[in-house]
Amino acid sequence: MLLANDNRGQFFPAIDRAQVVAHRRGHPTKTAGALVRAGALALAETSTVGDAIEALRRHEPLDATAAPNYVYVIDRESRPVGVLSLRDLVLSRPHLPLSRVMRAPIVSVEASRPAEAVARVLRRHRYGALPVVDASGRFVGVITADDVMDVIETEATEEVQQMFGAGAEERLTSPWSFSFRRRLPWLLVNLGLAALGASVVTFFEGTIGAWTVLAMYMPIVAGMGGNASAQAMAVAIRGIAVGDADRLSLRRVIGRELRVGVASGLVVGAAAAAVATVVHYDQGPLLAVLVAASLLINHAVACAWGAAIPFLMRSLGFDPAQSATIFTTTLTDMLGFFTLLGLATLSLNLLK
Repeated sequence: MLLANDNRGQFFPAIDRAQVVAHRRGHPTKTAGALVRAGALALAETSTVGDAIEALRRHEPLDATAAPNYVYVIDRESRPVGVLSLRDLVLSRPHLPLSRVMRAPIVSVEASRPAEAVARVLRRHRYGALPVVDASGRFVGVITADDVMDVIETEATEEVQQMFGAGAEERLTSPWSFSFRRRLPWLLVNLGLAALGASVVTFFEGTIGAWTVLAMYMPIVAGMGGNASAQAMAVAIRGIAVGDADRLSLRRVIGRELRVGVASGLVVGAAAAAVATVVHYDQGPLLAVLVAASLLINHAVACAWGAAIPFLMRSLGFDPAQSATIFTTTLTDMLGFFTLLGLATLSLNLLK
């Protein structure tokens, strides 16, 4: 931000709309520099409270939505050294220099910082806005919580689409041919993986033929595992997006999800076993035990895998949300079929 010196030695913003646009274009999208607003008021630390109030009276922000709620204090090199709220100015004596009443040190963000990182700083300090500085630490403007939240909401919707194989750029108004080209590759991948998951069943044709009621419980075990995996994956992706994952080791994340999976698997398995006992009472208690054990195993593994795959994809350089559900669904289907049919085969062999 350019600063002009008036005849009293105080510094006030002097930047036009063309300079604002040029500054924003000079930074990648979804960074603080691309979202910066020039509506903030910056004054020298030698200015007085009276000077600041007078400056506020004749200040005209370039952006109608950027009326100043804060006054930023800068040094001779235009680096922010403090901040004052309107309340601070109203309650302070007019003759006091800003350096006496400002709040310091000040929290600022570099123009190159991603919007997600800015959001974390705003949330941590509970601020409504932050000063933005260039690579040399000079004040260039402000970024507000509303600006950052707009970017975060947009990215969140894009990640939801990517989780299910739809392109991040696709909209309801997109041409059908564009949507077709975006979705088809992942649908074909899903078809291949689904065929791979179904192939597990071919190894247990004899078991299914001898115990046909298993066919009813196969999609239940696989589907419940898929839901558990999707829940864990959603939490992991959000943790990566907001920065919580940076403070946790993958081992700790997986350990937590294993405990969640075991606990939920025990409850869901017990409920399914009760239903199996009532609905298929003629099959004896063995069917109920197999269903409960299969759900327990599939839930535990599905939760751990769902939490791990976003980290795996990130380590490989891929978007953590990119079609992760397709891969998790395949694994949970294969594991669910293999567990239920495998335990059933073992039980039948033991009963012979």
